Amino acid sequence: METINQQLNALFEKWKEERHYSDDVFVSDGLVYKKAYRKIKWEEEIAGSEEDMAVEELWNTSPLRIAFLLKDTNDSGKDDVRKWMVLDTPESEQSRNLAGGRVGKTGFLPNIARILYGLRYIKQLKYADFEDFKSRYKNQIVDAWNELPFAFVETKKVAGEKKVDVKVIKKFLETDGDLLKQELDYLQPNVIVCSCDDAQFEFITRNYLADEYIEECDKIEYAYDDAEFVDCCLWYYKRRNLAVVKSYHPTNRGKIQWTIFERVVSPFRKLLEKHPEFFENF
Repeated sequence: METINQQLNALFEKWKEERHYSDDVFVSDGLVYKKAYRKIKWEEEIAGSEEDMAVEELWNTSPLRIAFLLKDTNDSGKDDVRKWMVLDTPESEQSRNLAGGRVGKTGFLPNIARILYGLRYIKQLKYADFEDFKSRYKNQIVDAWNELPFAFVETKKVAGEKKVDVKVIKKFLETDGDLLKQELDYLQPNVIVCSCDDAQFEFITRNYLADEYIEECDKIEYAYDDAEFVDCCLWYYKRRNLAVVKSYHPTNRGKIQWTIFERVVSPFRKLLEKHPEFFENF
C-alpha cells in the first residue's frame, strides 16, 4: 500500500501535467520528514522508505494532525519542503535547531514550531505570557519540532520570490483548487492553519468544506482582549472533527511576534472550553 507522500507524488505529477508547470519550478509538499531517522541528499527520493512510513505512522496515531496551509516558497527553483529538516546542509541544520541564518532572521519556522507545540500541549501548558512561554519551553519546542508530525501545504505550487501578492494566491486557488482539495483529502488533517488570512480561509470553508453541514459548524470569532487588531477566527466542524483557523503569515516582518502565536492558540483555548472532546487524547 502506498504511503501518503507516495500518493502525493503521483498527484504532483498529474498537477504538473494538467497545469503545464515545469518540473524546474514545482514545489512538492506534504508530511514533513524528521531528523530522528537520518540525513539525506537532496536528490534522494524517500517517499515509501522506512523513514517515510515512520512519519506516516506518527501522523496516523497523533491526536493532532495539523496542516499549515502556506503561500509559496520564496526561492525561485524546484523544492520539496518535506525535506527541509533532513538534508545534510547547514540550512537544514538551522531548520532543525530553529536558529541561525535565514531561519533565525525571518522567524518563519520558529513561529510555526511554537504554534505546533502550543496546540499539541494546550492542556498541560502553564505560563504567564508569550515571553514566558518562549523561554520556559524553548528546549521542549525544539524537541517537539523534530518529533511531532505535521504537514506543509503550499497554496501556490510554483516557486516564487520573497513576496507574493494575495491576488496571485487567489488566482492559484481558483485554477488549482480542485487539485489542492485532493491533496487535503490524502492528508486528512484535523487542524488546518490558514496563513494567508481570508483568501485561504474562504477557500477552505466555502469551497473545500462547502458540502459540510454549516449548521453543525461552531464559529469562534472575536477580537483579542486589549488588542483589537488581532481578530481571532476558528470554525469547528463537529461532524468532521476538523478545526480551521486563521493565522497571520508566520514571518516576523511587520508583526508583533506574540500576535502570530495568540491568533491561533487563543481560539483553541476557547474550543477546549466548548468542545473538550476534540482534545480528548491530547
